[in-house]
Amino acid sequence: MLQMCAETGYETRYETLSAKVSDIIKNKNSVIIVAVDDENKPAGWIQLEVSNFIFSERTCNILGLFVDKKYRGRRIGKKLLEKAAEWAKANNCIGLEIYSDITRIDSHEFYKHLDFKHIKTQQNFYKSMKFIDKEQAKD
Repeated sequence: MLQMCAETGYETRYETLSAKVSDIIKNKNSVIIVAVDDENKPAGWIQLEVSNFIFSERTCNILGLFVDKKYRGRRIGKKLLEKAAEWAKANNCIGLEIYSDITRIDSHEFYKHLDFKHIKTQQNFYKSMKFIDKEQAKD
């Protein structure tokens, strides 16, 4: 998974990734589903989390979906989304939602092909928490 994270532009250390995966596994409202190849090596993954905002219905947010380049075109992404839908249903969610960067045109077409609807365009804002040490935040 480290290599796949790096391919998406999110490089991280093994220790950091391991700690984050451990936290996700402990949280009953989130999950990572991993697709593996014939040699049991990761071919793709999807990270899900239930969002239960006060202003909307209980929804399953897709926080990340990635299929390794060498496995694309083999329906792995579609199968991961099918598993995501099963998990969302089991967790009483009314739908799946994903935010996708405006530059990821191929991804947008992929989602539309699988009956996802483009519902809004928004801007993303970020505020640095300078009082938190960057090394601390990684863990």
